[in-house]
Amino acid sequence: MTRQRNPRERGSTLLELLVGLAILSVLAGLAIPGVMSLWRSYNVRSAADDVIQAVDYARTQAQANRRAYVITLGGIANTVALAFDVWQGTGTGCSSWIGGQKVRSINYNPNNPKNVGSVQISQFAPVDLATATAHICIKPDGRVLRADLSLPFSPPGGSTLGAGDVVIELARVEGGLVLGNPIQVQIGYNGTARIVVNRPIDQLAGSGAGGNP
Repeated sequence: MTRQRNPRERGSTLLELLVGLAILSVLAGLAIPGVMSLWRSYNVRSAADDVIQAVDYARTQAQANRRAYVITLGGIANTVALAFDVWQGTGTGCSSWIGGQKVRSINYNPNNPKNVGSVQISQFAPVDLATATAHICIKPDGRVLRADLSLPFSPPGGSTLGAGDVVIELARVEGGLVLGNPIQVQIGYNGTARIVVNRPIDQLAGSGAGGNP
């Protein structure tokens, strides 16, 4: 024979269920901000990895094919999403990219193919990058130069940034607001790229006219 539960027992079970649901709701509310922050960090890290891989690819191909490779960065104005193309030049000169071939293209606009949030360049150094034609040229010998001048990027005086190096800071942006922690990528004069921490962007301006490392 089965024992029938009295109404008092049923009421107690229902109360326990409601309490449990309330606790779960509170925990979910606490967890969502952390999950969103983690997702934003993933978006920015993915963009940083794409930049590093593009530089590594351009350097390797430049050395193998004995041609200049140029990376054209978009999003410098800090009003549009990060986007960049990699171009294979027709010769060893940086200017040869103009008649060359696009070999890789990445964008982080809101409707990007990777279906991740919009990522922008929140800061950059040196100021050379603000010049529309100052693309990043990687020569067959591994050097990084300004594509328009065939000179190294302007060295900032008395700072930790090496002469001829470039730093771009990437951030997740929504509605014009930077969300989460930005990530900095440093592209060295020697053609290597890596993630760095807390480079003082405001101290890395340079002259904007290019220079010698």
